Amino acid sequence: MTTIYCTNKLKDFIGSTHLIEVDSSTQNPYGDWNGHLFFYDKRKHLIFVNNKSFYSIIIEDIKKADIKKMDSLFFNRLTEQLVFDKVIDISDTLLILQKLLPFRLASTNNDKKTIGTLNEFVFQYKCNRDSQYWFDKPLIKINSSINDSLTRAGQNKDRQYGRPILDMTEIINTSP
Repeated sequence: MTTIYCTNKLKDFIGSTHLIEVDSSTQNPYGDWNGHLFFYDKRKHLIFVNNKSFYSIIIEDIKKADIKKMDSLFFNRLTEQLVFDKVIDISDTLLILQKLLPFRLASTNNDKKTIGTLNEFVFQYKCNRDSQYWFDKPLIKINSSINDSLTRAGQNKDRQYGRPILDMTEIINTSP
């Protein structure tokens, strides 16, 4: 079961009725996600970052009515990005959905490392959207660029930096 930990902004947008209490003692082999609501160009956007690989997905132009179909929005966008980044093959989509479903929304877990990385990715997104090079590029390419960037959060004992795409590929291929 996948848990999405919502920041206070996202929690206020979604409403407390959709959130559940979570026992954080159980570990998800694919990692859980932290979600955040941010504004760009007077529009609401969502960003979700995996707490193991720091792989991110961004959903642009979200509305309050979209909350009812949040699970399909999240998983459609996730599989679309995973296929584009060549983390999975299109034929593996159903297998990935079976591994990650169902998902639940919970209040923030105050994971400082993931939230800091999430804020860095929001900054990268805004900088990319403001630059002339990325101005007309589709979201999937901008998101791929963010996921291919080096992050200090992805460090482990073997390396100083990590790439979210490579780390997500490793998690999906090695987890049961």
